[in-house]
Amino acid sequence: MTTNQQKAYFLAFGAIFLWATVATAFKIALSELHFATVLFIANFTAILITLFAIVAGGKIKFLVKTNLQGLLKSALWAVINPFGYYLVLFKAYSLLPAQIAQPLNFIWPLVLVLLSAPLLHQKLHFRSILALLISFSGVIIISTQGNLKELHITNSLGVI
Repeated sequence: MTTNQQKAYFLAFGAIFLWATVATAFKIALSELHFATVLFIANFTAILITLFAIVAGGKIKFLVKTNLQGLLKSALWAVINPFGYYLVLFKAYSLLPAQIAQPLNFIWPLVLVLLSAPLLHQKLHFRSILALLISFSGVIIISTQGNLKELHITNSLGVI
């Protein structure tokens, strides 16, 4: 096995391990802190890590050259995503059990596919529509905790 292949397996395992534990980490943090506080800490940490990566990578000159309009535009997009996204996500985690909130979190790629049709004028093919239907069916099963006869959702706000 090549060194690159071993590195790829190691990184894949690391990503799986971290994503598998994220729901638990969120629930622990949210049991002690308000969801907005967790969001602030996450965003502040991301800013610090990004600044460290810029400085360590010798890219500080690009940051200095960026004009105020570019920085404001970037800040606006940061408010939308990831701030807005995580605001909704952490609120859902505060309302739902982790085993329901985490799988529901993974519907964002499905929503992106749906939004690509009207916003990017992308055509949805039959296979894409079938995949979306199967995926959303899984979300319904998870949201109702397998109780499909009644379609009873324990916390509608959290699921929405």
